[in-house]
Amino acid sequence: MFELWFLDSNLNFSLLTARITALVIGIIFVLPMREIAHIWLSHVFSGIKFKFKSYPFFDFFDPLGALFMLFFKYGWSKKIPYFVTEPDNKSEYVFVYLAGTAFTFFSGIILGIIFNIITMLTFMYELRLSWFAHVIEFLIEINVVLTVINLLPIPSLDGFKICEAFIPSRYLEKYKKNYFLISTILFIMLLFGFFDIPLQIISNAVYKSIKMIAGIPFIFLRLKN
Repeated sequence: MFELWFLDSNLNFSLLTARITALVIGIIFVLPMREIAHIWLSHVFSGIKFKFKSYPFFDFFDPLGALFMLFFKYGWSKKIPYFVTEPDNKSEYVFVYLAGTAFTFFSGIILGIIFNIITMLTFMYELRLSWFAHVIEFLIEINVVLTVINLLPIPSLDGFKICEAFIPSRYLEKYKKNYFLISTILFIMLLFGFFDIPLQIISNAVYKSIKMIAGIPFIFLRLKN
């Protein structure tokens, strides 16, 4: 899952620049927007209060998360303690930590629609838009990776935060005493490919779902024509 994308044997200069552009967009836009999605969606749908402050995107910048994004297509932003009150029931807690994943999934759908528009314009008007299509395609891959990995029940990821809502407090306290050790072991296992097969299966399913949903408006366009 954490393969070095630039070792792809089919990579040429056009693809290289397209992927670097997509990664930079991921760092300066997608990652901070995941965190902002936690704030706004949690407030709008669950009524959870947050500090009335406009956070500049740079506040969310995490150097290590950006570096991981550049190498592995997966990164993270700085966690800011923006909530005034924590969720007070399980459904709110689950919603808070699903918000970021929902954002990357629906972002992938929007990008898929843009990709289809570019493809359609290229075909209809013989425009040279392949470079832009490669940027969008790689951005979709980035969103798929962020969606899938952040749902893993590994400490510090959203998936584990969701699981915490259902773990009895007596077991949760035992876990917290060994938080660093457990987190380190699981993250090393993730980094070295122990979860690659199930992650690949889930990633393929998410990618196909995004492509299928993004293609629905164009099915209606074909039917009308």
